[in-house]
Amino acid sequence: MTHREEFPLVTYSVGLTVPMTYIKRTLTALLAAMALALGAFASAAPANAADDVTLVVTELPAQVRLIPGEAIELTLETNRTTGYTWKATKSGKKKAVKVSKGSYTPPNTTMVGAPGLTTWTITAIKPGTVDVNIAATPPGGGDAEVSTLKVIVMKDQS
Repeated sequence: MTHREEFPLVTYSVGLTVPMTYIKRTLTALLAAMALALGAFASAAPANAADDVTLVVTELPAQVRLIPGEAIELTLETNRTTGYTWKATKSGKKKAVKVSKGSYTPPNTTMVGAPGLTTWTITAIKPGTVDVNIAATPPGGGDAEVSTLKVIVMKDQS
């Protein structure tokens, strides 16, 4: 005995009846074509078009690829009222990137205990792979919780 699945039909106001699967396939193909077109447009952008754009990483773990001279920002929520502190360290080819001292931005509210933001600027210097480790140390010391941003600095192909 064969099982045949029935698919709903869509009837348009002009009396045309079309199977729902046809509509789904057509929409999927259309979306795929649009994604390809957008990808081609993005990859065709001139290299200097990115000069005004800053990539901001807000969740760890993560990985980014840069070329020498490019910079990104790593921004994490910081709640100073808890006593936890952030510390950034590097491992791997440490000279591949420069990591700024984290700068704290207080919350834009008067609510007690609201988190602010700590931001580090990470600048690619020369090719290599480096892990930027962000340690959250609890008050009074203890074992820090470490999250990692892997930065791959590639050779400039231009």
